[in-house]
Amino acid sequence: MYRYREIYSDIKRDILTNHYRAGSLLPTQEILTEKYEVSRLTLKKSLNLLIDEGLVYSKQGSGTYVRPRMDTQSTEMLPLDLPIGVTYSHRDQKITSRLLYFNARLPTELERKNLQILSNDPVYEIKRIRLINNQVYSFEHSVMPVSVAPINEKILSGSVYDYLGSYAKIQLTDARRVVYAEPASEETSQALEVDMNSPIFVIDQIAYDQKGRAFEYSTSRFVSNHNKFVLDVHLSKMD
Repeated sequence: MYRYREIYSDIKRDILTNHYRAGSLLPTQEILTEKYEVSRLTLKKSLNLLIDEGLVYSKQGSGTYVRPRMDTQSTEMLPLDLPIGVTYSHRDQKITSRLLYFNARLPTELERKNLQILSNDPVYEIKRIRLINNQVYSFEHSVMPVSVAPINEKILSGSVYDYLGSYAKIQLTDARRVVYAEPASEETSQALEVDMNSPIFVIDQIAYDQKGRAFEYSTSRFVSNHNKFVLDVHLSKMD
C-alpha cells in the first residue's frame, strides 16, 4: 500500500474512534509530517482523501477540522457510510453480547469468494446478539478466517474489533455493505424477540483492514422500528 493511503487510513481510524472529535482541529501539518516521517506533499495526498470523503475540511489560515456528522449525538444512529462497529457507533452506551453459536469449519463457496481465501482455509462461524443498555439491538452472523487471530468465547463477549486491533494490529478501515429488508425467519425472530415474518433491516458486510485484506464477512439483522441509520453523501472534487 502507498504510504499516503496508510496515513489516510490511520487518521481516518482516529476520527472514527473519536480520537479526533467532530469539530476539532487536526494537528498541524508540521506535527503530522513529523509524526509520520513524510513530506508535506505525501501528507497533502492523505488529507485530500479525507476531504473528498467528507471527513475533514480546511479553513484557509486556520487549519484542517474534523467535519461534524449528522446526528452524531443520537444513540440510535448507525452511520451506513462509515466502516465502524456497534462499540464505536454507540460509544457512550453499555454494549454487551450474548453468544448463540461459535465453531470452526470450512468456508462455503460464497464465503471463500468474499474473504478471498482457499476452500480448505478454516473459518470461525459466530452468531451472537448485541445488546445496548440491556436491550436487544442486533443479531450478528459473522464468518472470519481462523488465520486472522485466535478467538474464544471470552473475546466474543466484548468487541471483536478492539481485540483484533490490540492483538493482531488489524483495523477496520473499509467495508462493502449491501442493505436490504427481509421477513424474520424462525431463528431471527427468536434472536431479536419479534414475530415471525416481521420486517427486518439487514446489512451484509465485507470488512477490510488497513492493507486492503478482507477479514470478516457478516450479516447483521435489526428490528426495523427500533433502529435508525444515517448516510451522509459528499460530492468528491472532479479532476
